[in-house]
Amino acid sequence: MSKLGIALSGGGAKGAAHIGVLQALKEENIDVQFISGTSSGSIIAALYACGYTPKEILKMFSTYCKYIADYDKTIPLKLAGMLFTGKVKIKGFAKGNRLESTIYKYCEYKNVHDISDIKVPLAIPTVDLATGEIIYYLSKRIGNNLNNMAHELDNNYSINYTGNLASIVRASSSFPGVFEPKILNRRVLVDGGVRVNTPVNILKKMGANKVIAVSFDTQNTALQVNIVSVAMKSFDIMTKELNRLEINDADLIITPKLSKISLLECDKTQMIANAGYIKTKEIIDDIKKLII
Repeated sequence: MSKLGIALSGGGAKGAAHIGVLQALKEENIDVQFISGTSSGSIIAALYACGYTPKEILKMFSTYCKYIADYDKTIPLKLAGMLFTGKVKIKGFAKGNRLESTIYKYCEYKNVHDISDIKVPLAIPTVDLATGEIIYYLSKRIGNNLNNMAHELDNNYSINYTGNLASIVRASSSFPGVFEPKILNRRVLVDGGVRVNTPVNILKKMGANKVIAVSFDTQNTALQVNIVSVAMKSFDIMTKELNRLEINDADLIITPKLSKISLLECDKTQMIANAGYIKTKEIIDDIKKLII
């Protein structure tokens, strides 16, 4: 039997599709032994690794989605001050504190504080804004030989095995311009999707010999012309080619049908989760063949 890993892409509200994927696998008694996630995918991956069921995670994710639009109410004052001082003091439209505290609360229920408390092999990437370095946070130690990782063109990555799990998730979810960067271990960290939106290769280095990627990269996302949606769409375009290196190394790709869903449509969480569930059920025979 294969050691199955699943890599969950970032995608804002679309991340709810990961929950449907996990629910479908659970119903088919397919054991996910390794899991990784970036941005909203890191939220799902972390909660799943903590021991929450997909149905429980769906309720929690609905709460997270509200915080995408939890904008810093002091921004109007900061904008006004900028007119007089000429100094830009806005780090992001949302601080991310409520997201972090919510994840922290759910981790507390499972007696999880540090990522090292997690028993399931879990990987979450984030990016150092100052250096561009990928910072992988892992719950399982791996050897020093990290050759053949698709993004290892410049060897610009490092690995940590400790860190508050809620803080790590917030860092990986700190979408530039939307959430403020997270300062962790004296590093200024932003969304892992800046460098690796679908963390496939790290799972193979952790011991998975078959990896399923859940990705939204091939879709034409519905565009809402507002400052946040434009920023997220631009980010998606810029990182798409880079992420293809990781996607191509997956053994199977699940692409939920969400082309008409924008990254901010948090009122459609259930529908988005259903799309992940339906797509997984459609290819369940292929998945079963993969893990034989």
